Amino acid sequence: MELIEIEPHFWELYRQEEQLFLSIAIDLSSVVSCWDIILNNEDTLNYQMQGRDAIQALAEQFVAQIYHGDSTRLEQCSVSPQQQQMMHETFKVWQQQKAQR
Repeated sequence: MELIEIEPHFWELYRQEEQLFLSIAIDLSSVVSCWDIILNNEDTLNYQMQGRDAIQALAEQFVAQIYHGDSTRLEQCSVSPQQQQMMHETFKVWQQQKAQR
């Protein structure tokens, strides 16, 4: 798994083979709601065609849904515990590499 895009303190985009994963932190004033999800084929295609802007727009859609009390799509696309662990380990490696520069 590799970290391929990041918007600091908001989202990270990961890739494992052909599958994309998104980790998003949604600030709800008193608490930050964190989600790790698998992107569907449409979202993956949008990223391939539009790049980072597609992920930014998707993240903003998720923020709007959470503010309206709707976490359905995020819940349906949740990663497995193993995938979540791989994402977190990949982020830690990225942080360490960044700190060494």
